Amino acid sequence: MLSLEGIVRDVSGSKETTKRLLNDVSWQMLDGERVGIISSSIREAHAFLDCASGVVPVQKGQVTINANVSWPLGVRGGLLSSLTGRQNAAFLQGVYGHGGHRNRDLEVIQTLADLEEGFFDKPLRVYNKFMRARLYLAITLAFDFDVYIIPKIFAWKSDATSERLLRLQQALRERTEGKSLIMAHTDFNFLQQYCTGGVVLQNGKIAYTGSLDACCSWYSSNVKDSPDDDAIDNDVEEERVPASETDEDNEGLNADLW
Repeated sequence: MLSLEGIVRDVSGSKETTKRLLNDVSWQMLDGERVGIISSSIREAHAFLDCASGVVPVQKGQVTINANVSWPLGVRGGLLSSLTGRQNAAFLQGVYGHGGHRNRDLEVIQTLADLEEGFFDKPLRVYNKFMRARLYLAITLAFDFDVYIIPKIFAWKSDATSERLLRLQQALRERTEGKSLIMAHTDFNFLQQYCTGGVVLQNGKIAYTGSLDACCSWYSSNVKDSPDDDAIDNDVEEERVPASETDEDNEGLNADLW
């Protein structure tokens, strides 16, 4: 379905420095695989997802995609702040949705986003960060893909209690049922709900592959640090561009405000 061959992914850091997140990574995904990405650096894991989805350029290597692959769930993508939530959703529905299902898809997006009254018809520039994040995720979950790319974001919590988060998680389960997916997370319990296979990244390279259980065991035995929850891993970036390009000082989202 997709393959990475000799991928090198660099991002710009502070003070004109460059950080290498992926170094000579090669990997192939077969039809039906559901793979969890485990790393002590969520930036490396998200960089892997960004490359697999084809949304970022690579400094070296080749990404080959032979399937309908989603962009990373919850990413802003091509949404314009000058357009309303409905207008943005309608545009993407025209690209990714099925003909004749426009009204149904827009209703799904509006329900999942659960915006404050009237905001679906207001421009994105007047949304607060919570409303924007919900809309970005709702739009992605409204469309059908062969492969879902799922970064670690605010909504994916194994101990979620809020109705909004539980509704989004149910939508994720329904949308990805029987589909291939690649998911990055620091919570092994959450990964186990969705994934059967795994990839362990260490220092920008693939250190181990196998079943998810085997990867979790290998990671626990061979990597000192547990998957971290640093600033970029605190749920979600306010305006998430591909994760590997964001700074590590982004604010997280309070689930209670969801």
